[in-house]
Amino acid sequence: MDLIKKFRESISHWYLRYQVSTELYMVEPWEKVVMHVIFAVVFGLFWYFNYSVIVHAIAHIRDCPSQAYQML
Repeated sequence: MDLIKKFRESISHWYLRYQVSTELYMVEPWEKVVMHVIFAVVFGLFWYFNYSVIVHAIAHIRDCPSQAYQML
């Protein structure tokens, strides 16, 4: 049980740090939800960009290294 307690305290600590660094500790609950949704959407867009554009470009460069300079 001590391990579970330490894990919960660690998660609580990092969540508090997240709230303090984003200044979400002083807003109302509905504003927190809005900001969490915005952060999730931005994170999702970054993930999609990295997955669809960057990974595809790297795969293209690896497949034809002699033509890699043409992508730039």
